[in-house]
Amino acid sequence: MAPSHLLRATMPLRASITTPLSLTRPSILQSTTYITTPLRNASTTTPTPTQPKTIGTETQAPSRLRNYASALKAGTVVSVGRMDRTVRVCHRHTFWDRHIRKFYPKETHYLVSDPRNSLREGDIIEFSSGAPKSRNVHHVVERIVTPFGEAIENRPAVLSKEEREAERETRWAAKYLRRESKRLGREVDLVKEAAKAGVPVPQGEVLSTAQLIHRIHAENERVGKVKRIVQERVAESERATQERLKEAEN
Repeated sequence: MAPSHLLRATMPLRASITTPLSLTRPSILQSTTYITTPLRNASTTTPTPTQPKTIGTETQAPSRLRNYASALKAGTVVSVGRMDRTVRVCHRHTFWDRHIRKFYPKETHYLVSDPRNSLREGDIIEFSSGAPKSRNVHHVVERIVTPFGEAIENRPAVLSKEEREAERETRWAAKYLRRESKRLGREVDLVKEAAKAGVPVPQGEVLSTAQLIHRIHAENERVGKVKRIVQERVAESERATQERLKEAEN
């Protein structure tokens, strides 16, 4: 027998060899079983909890103003006038080099909000974080430590934290009124809404717009998801502490 015939005799049959083309044969496709997972029924989904509504009024409960954590820093004003009510401040501090294990001086520049354009180039100021004004401005001036050039008496006064919070609350209340007036299609009278909600304003009592909104909706103001989780955990920890104290007393 020729050597080529001997080699062919030792090779397996073609039918027993699986090739990529053999996977496309109709016989193989017909014998293939496809497993499909059933779609989840929409009715089985749990509804999201909704905030309680204030009885007697058509206005919706507003969202609470967010309180931001802040840290106080000191720096020198290096650029003024390029942006309205915003200055550039150089904050000199030190940072820890973990490789060399040593502190090194460093300069960091911040964009600081100056609500009344009270700062001048060269002033040494104190500014705090936690007051986002825009995408790149997250700090606000607290006070002028050492003025440069023009005297402080000849400049607009720097807003205190209480004044900034009052202005912020005023803007929040005005925005809420615009939104509710647009949603209801009529002008919203907060005094009448307070009477409908069962918390009328006594004669002679003067309240701001924000105070009226808080009085109407009281405990029904919307709280963010993260803040709600924090409040629930704080309440749970307080309950656990009270239970431990009761057990210790018994």
